[in-house]
Amino acid sequence: MTGKTVRKCIVLNNLDLTSKKSEVLDRFTSEYMRVLDAHLLQLPLADSSVNLHHLTYSGIRKTSFLPSDIVQEARKDAWKQGKYFEGNGFTKGTDFKRCSIRLNKRWFRFIKTDRGNPCFKITYSPRKSYVIPVQTDRQYERFNSFLNDGWTFDNISLLSDGKISIVLEKEFPEQEIGQRYVIGIDIGSSTLAAVTVFDSLEGRVVRQLYFGRDVAKHQRRFIKRRAYLKSLADKGSRRAKKSLRKLRNNQRNFVKTRSGQVAKEIINLAKSYDAYISVEKLKNVRGKKGKFNRKANQKIGKIPYGKFNQFLKSNCEMFRIPLHEVDAYHTSRWCSRCGAVNKGHSSMNYALYKCKSCGQTVNSDKKASLAVAVKSLLERNKTHSLTNLGSIQISSRRVPVNALLRSDVVGNVVAVQHDYQPMESSLR
Repeated sequence: MTGKTVRKCIVLNNLDLTSKKSEVLDRFTSEYMRVLDAHLLQLPLADSSVNLHHLTYSGIRKTSFLPSDIVQEARKDAWKQGKYFEGNGFTKGTDFKRCSIRLNKRWFRFIKTDRGNPCFKITYSPRKSYVIPVQTDRQYERFNSFLNDGWTFDNISLLSDGKISIVLEKEFPEQEIGQRYVIGIDIGSSTLAAVTVFDSLEGRVVRQLYFGRDVAKHQRRFIKRRAYLKSLADKGSRRAKKSLRKLRNNQRNFVKTRSGQVAKEIINLAKSYDAYISVEKLKNVRGKKGKFNRKANQKIGKIPYGKFNQFLKSNCEMFRIPLHEVDAYHTSRWCSRCGAVNKGHSSMNYALYKCKSCGQTVNSDKKASLAVAVKSLLERNKTHSLTNLGSIQISSRRVPVNALLRSDVVGNVVAVQHDYQPMESSLR
């Protein structure tokens, strides 16, 4: 049975290094950054990452003590970061200020001393190595518990302060979906997660909730404060620059923490209903460039979709809750009452969806989360035949659900038919 590979990142704290080890670490980091800058200087002449390799590899190997694998990692980092510089208006000669050094199994070993103290032995050049002792704090206890649970790691990243970043991974078997209840999640800019609990047996909405409505509010405050501090920093204020760096870290930590908390709340909801979870696949979510799309893209940019989705997937695997990702096609435009597909959003209030065919007016996030749940059931019915979807109770009219599926996947799909069931329940 095929499964899914889940990954987690843990940063381990190191004990204070001796002066000799600190000197070796500084030398290793400085040389890696020099190699990064050497790659960046050749970026204007390279049209691909492979071409950049041919332009730089032989020259760097003659002057650097770094092994070939680490030089190749530097080239990949420089190419990726150079593209970011280019896409954001920076010159291609921009220097790196800090870095993390990725090491594969050949260049590190996780060992324990005779006293049982954990350490990482880092080989930074052929036949040259040093040892970084790890603090046995709560981070290490968490790392050790994952290892005991069967998680593994093949590479680490050495940070400039000596900390070790580790990506753990574990394969979980694919789970069969047979639950009666499905939780549809619509991820948005104003509400992080609008949720619908749908009963597939009776074909009705059981409950609808909002999660993470405070995220957008705090994001706006952070952005306003950052803009003010940046204006002061541009005038040369050192205090503003320091405050700006601190504010960025606070914003990043807040978004990460709230994304994890919201994911856990949804997991607890799924456990209480013994439900499986369905969520949209949101790739390439940004719209076209231009002044008319700038405001929309700014709103989309505030959505921590990646962090939230990562927490959701990880928790689903840990608590053995099936997760089904559906195509986002027409989930925000489909009317759950008459089946029409139209823009529907009010020009005065984007949060409302008003169908131009039947006149139904509902909250757009609630309606979209219902569409995600229904679409998940349709896809399950088509591929697994786990549920008899001859009818789904949402409206008194026959509602064609073909509009929720792309034309190349439409087969023997069903109609949404039953007595009128309003989309509403406990909201928060």
